[in-house]
Amino acid sequence: MWFKVDDSFYSNPKTAMLSDGATALWLRSGSWSAQQLTGGFVPARMVPMFRGSDDSVRELCDAGLWAYDEQKDGYQFHDWSDYQPDGEEVDALRKKRSEAGKRGANRRWGKPENGKNGKTDGKCHSKPMANAWQTDGKSMANSCPVPVPVPEKKEKEEYSSSFSKETGVKDFGDSRECGETDRALAVEYPNLDLESAWLAFAGRHQDETRAIGDWTRLWKGWCQRRANMSGIPPSKPHRHTWQCEHVLQALGRDKETATPDQRACQMAKRLNKEENAK
Repeated sequence: MWFKVDDSFYSNPKTAMLSDGATALWLRSGSWSAQQLTGGFVPARMVPMFRGSDDSVRELCDAGLWAYDEQKDGYQFHDWSDYQPDGEEVDALRKKRSEAGKRGANRRWGKPENGKNGKTDGKCHSKPMANAWQTDGKSMANSCPVPVPVPEKKEKEEYSSSFSKETGVKDFGDSRECGETDRALAVEYPNLDLESAWLAFAGRHQDETRAIGDWTRLWKGWCQRRANMSGIPPSKPHRHTWQCEHVLQALGRDKETATPDQRACQMAKRLNKEENAK
């Protein structure tokens, strides 16, 4: 959800003279309160997490933007309910987005939805249809896959132009570009749960339309930020050296017989060149 800021925030007498520290504290704590549905209440213990100082807290209280609640030991945003959506409204919208994201994920990741395990031919029950040239998973003796015709030039042009057309997040999830991005992300962040990241991403952007290229950049950035916030570092590509296990195995050596001679250095250089060419 959004933490709403009035477009006159920069010129309002209460906020125009705030220091950068107090402004940052107000914005960070406001976005946190909107996310956590606290109704504009910020516990005092949370102020250090927002990198707020005692001087910034005093500024906000003196300006009338915050009011200290001694019983709860925290600070209440002034007129929060007048500008921010209430908790029930936000909760309902989040549930709607979550359900839409789950349905999209089920389609994209091949998970069953409503107990159905795939398409059927109407004669068997819950059994996926075999390919046109298969029966029970075995190739038919007198059959072979039908060759796919090469698209004409006009069809290729139409396909390339579709890259710039705006589409929804669900269609983007089924696109070739998204699949390629997923494979690259899986290599870069092998410990990141892409399915969970997609559920959050699809729920956040379910009502938006963008070009495929914009969706691709947005999805990649989303995963990179999610990995950083979760403390998941990107994997570093292996660099072959004269003493790495790949070079030793290729030359029939071990750690005791490893030596930085010409053969080992050339082998490492060749392996690195092959990796870069992939």
